Amino acid sequence: MVFLTAILITAILYYLQADGLIYVTLIAVVAELFNIFMTHTLSKSVEKRTTDKFTRIIADYRAKIAALKKKIKQFEDVQEKYIQKLNAANLKIKEYEARLNRSSGTDTEDADSDNSPDEQDSTEPAGTHEPESPDLQEFVDLPSGSNRKQLPI
Repeated sequence: MVFLTAILITAILYYLQADGLIYVTLIAVVAELFNIFMTHTLSKSVEKRTTDKFTRIIADYRAKIAALKKKIKQFEDVQEKYIQKLNAANLKIKEYEARLNRSSGTDTEDADSDNSPDEQDSTEPAGTHEPESPDLQEFVDLPSGSNRKQLPI
């Protein structure tokens, strides 16, 4: 387009010389307006294609997120169902243990110890707990099979 405009302007200036300057100016202005119009059309087209492309990408990601949220909800429902089953099983176990304790006649002794085994450890004074084996092996920080000598500390 620019090449054809330049040839046209050169031809008009050559044949019309001084009078052709007005025609050359009009042709240059029209060519520039046509160039601006084409650039604007091209930029709008590129903008539309880019918008369509990113709209599709965003829609795909929204669909994936919705599917993942649905899966998460299903897993939470399954987890809740199994938690309820586990709680029901734990209640049955406690009921059976209570029946067993009542039938064996040691209801008061075992009931206190069944509540929490951690409470027994916490009620003992910290200093009264003795090691179970009197001859403890010394601590070795070397891996097994190491031939390095142990530091004299």
